[in-house]
Amino acid sequence: MGRGLSFMARRQIRKDRAFLRIVLLFTVTWDVIAARSLAEGGRSAATLPANAVPLPGQTEYPVIGRAQTVAVVKEAIGATFRESIQRPLHSLRMVIGRSTERLGVRARELTSRLGSARPAAHHADTGDGNLDARLGSPPIPANLTLLTSSEAAVQGLLAQISAAKCRVDLMIYGWEDDPTGREVGDALAVAARRGVRVRLLVDRGGFLIHNPAAAKHQPTFLDRLATVPGVTVIEPTDSFLRFDHRKLAVIDGTTAWSGGMILTEVARKSWENLAFLAQGPIVGQYAAVFEERWRDVGGVPAGPLTFANTTTTPNANVRLIGTDAGDRSLKSTIYHAIDHARHHIYLENPYFSDTILAEKLIAASGRGVDVRVIVTLRGNVPRLNHYVVLTANRLRRGGVHVYLAPGMTHVKAMSADGVWAYLGTGNFDELSLRNNREVGLSVISPGIVSELDRSIFLPDFHEDEELTAPMPWPKDWIKLELLKLWF
Repeated sequence: MGRGLSFMARRQIRKDRAFLRIVLLFTVTWDVIAARSLAEGGRSAATLPANAVPLPGQTEYPVIGRAQTVAVVKEAIGATFRESIQRPLHSLRMVIGRSTERLGVRARELTSRLGSARPAAHHADTGDGNLDARLGSPPIPANLTLLTSSEAAVQGLLAQISAAKCRVDLMIYGWEDDPTGREVGDALAVAARRGVRVRLLVDRGGFLIHNPAAAKHQPTFLDRLATVPGVTVIEPTDSFLRFDHRKLAVIDGTTAWSGGMILTEVARKSWENLAFLAQGPIVGQYAAVFEERWRDVGGVPAGPLTFANTTTTPNANVRLIGTDAGDRSLKSTIYHAIDHARHHIYLENPYFSDTILAEKLIAASGRGVDVRVIVTLRGNVPRLNHYVVLTANRLRRGGVHVYLAPGMTHVKAMSADGVWAYLGTGNFDELSLRNNREVGLSVISPGIVSELDRSIFLPDFHEDEELTAPMPWPKDWIKLELLKLWF
């Protein structure tokens, strides 16, 4: 059986290589055909607008060093090799499925770029107001509290840890050995010393990216935290470069903290962010997300909590949505809401590069929906800033109002028609919509959506921040388009 399986695996790998060559050839051909369309987006522009130029002295974003890059790639390759040996057929199916999915996305982009009819996968570009995609978990009532700044997001988490009585489960991508990271770590240590069980899932790739010392095998605050009695730390590696990008804390089974906030000083002091607290039955679903991943990476299952959920008054109906192997409910839910919006769509994200999402927004604008998008060209990842240039030009050309945030925004949110919103950990890019592990909420609540619009979106809709002319076409546009095959 082992020899036959090995032969099958080798034969499938040869097929995969041939398939990937076809994908690459298709992509290169597409880029040549699309060049004229892309040139229309901004090749004639000479300079960036003032609000797209990096701020003077803007050096606070930590540079990812070579040691960190090497460590991330090396550990990912090792994890991929181990998974491929342990689960060869599953690994092959995942690679084939992922490659096929990307090829389908590129084909859809090509259709759109060549000027044919808009994609009509759902036959839904009618704006009928049915914003609930009925994807993800069943709809349930919840009480949501928005945390509409970085400081509020950090303080919200710290307050929950301080109030914990029994257990804190924290799943995090982006935790740095700096004042903010250590403050959260110290709060967890204090909780553990008073008898609270603390379980931590720290994405290994994300930790290496944010901590040069870890990439050099030097001790960090996380190593000290792991020695505290009552604290268990697991750092899952990222096989097939699938990062666990979720930020989620579940406290005592009664409250969940989630959203876009990472635990770094730069994010806390200099970035716009959005997180939220959730209470009610939805917390049980968040707890299940943590528990499933915890057991999947070898964690010891936790026993049931010994006290009942607190009573809360619901202010929203929500569905849990996400991205994972075999789960694209986050992507499909967002696409559905755009297809069905009637009045307005507001969206904010620093890494917006999904072309299908952009085309759907353009289609919504074409049927009379007021579409406004907030992005930044002062982001922490220079290459992604270049992607945003392509996206912003395409959106502006299609009639969408594009606003450039004055600084770094890390918000991951969308609202539609004053009644529906997406809140979560996922960006509007290929990694979050089709590759990484993500978790979010589809929210139906006029009250929460009104607060979201008022506190997050409307303050950034300044006339002097709107993009009114095409931006210069990035010099490395061909490289960017080729990399989009995987990003």
